[in-house]
Amino acid sequence: SPEADKVRQWWAQGGSTQGLTALSMEGAGAGGSRVAGKACTLAEVRKAAELVSSQPETFSVTCRLALVQTRKQGETAPLMYMACQEPRPGSSLNCNRRVGEDGFCASCNRSGKAAPRLNLRCRFSDVGDSLWLTTFHEAAQQVLRTTAEQAREVETGSGGRDALESLIRREYFSRPLQVTVRAKQDTYQGEVRQNITCVDAKPV
Repeated sequence: SPEADKVRQWWAQGGSTQGLTALSMEGAGAGGSRVAGKACTLAEVRKAAELVSSQPETFSVTCRLALVQTRKQGETAPLMYMACQEPRPGSSLNCNRRVGEDGFCASCNRSGKAAPRLNLRCRFSDVGDSLWLTTFHEAAQQVLRTTAEQAREVETGSGGRDALESLIRREYFSRPLQVTVRAKQDTYQGEVRQNITCVDAKPV
């Protein structure tokens, strides 16, 4: 057919090497759109991250959760913090800055509503490599299959931190995930380094 001939011609003239562009994006709206990124392995992400500039690059990797860092230098590592939920002046967004134990937000200069936010260091593994990624709130909730509020309830309940760590361990290697990774170059205390984060995770 003429349509098939057109497709063959396009394929032969470079269509076979063109990238795919999503026509619709999931997650668009108040939180902004989520870009799927270039499909690759964790080893390819590791190599590409060494070459990124201050402009973020996005990658998509199929992998599994292997480990969550629950201890750091022998001490219990925090897995969440309380964030200010007061509206930001002149914006439809919440403040979301970390509040103190007393609930006081230095940015808003008052105590107000606060909610837990997950902030994890996750080790993801695929068939060829594994990589530690900072995994913030939305992605962390997907990875653990629980909300920050539920995680806080478990940790502050009768089972304490052990119960929360048990809930986390049940997710190790439990299912394949499509993980969106963002890599960019940051400067921290005058030192240039790669910042590689998990920004989204969905079950495959």
